[in-house]
Amino acid sequence: MRKFKVKINSQEFVVEVEEIGVENATTVVSRPKIGHFEPKQEKHEDKTKQSPVLSSDKNSVVAQLPGTIVRLLKSEGDVVDANEPVLILEAMKMENEITAPVKGKIKRIHVKEGQKVAKGDLLFEIE
Repeated sequence: MRKFKVKINSQEFVVEVEEIGVENATTVVSRPKIGHFEPKQEKHEDKTKQSPVLSSDKNSVVAQLPGTIVRLLKSEGDVVDANEPVLILEAMKMENEITAPVKGKIKRIHVKEGQKVAKGDLLFEIE
């Protein structure tokens, strides 16, 4: 048995393939049984409500993945509770609520609607 990593629609699988000896054939590969597929398991949470990613400053929130700012739900100076949605980030055809990590006042919003952001870009700060 030989193990291979196969990528299908951006999802990785580890498969075991049995080499079968057949006369006059170099290698014949059998199709693995469904039970042999072992997708890399990741903890999937509700992607529509994402936990904020903080920069080195615990009150600064950065983008977890690249996308487009679809809607700002709060403005600078607004008071927010912890886990309250501040903006909507569209990434991979899904809208994700980006929430406030702590209770406080929005000090500065560094993005605007329609803006494309990269992973790690600063989105907003709370004081």
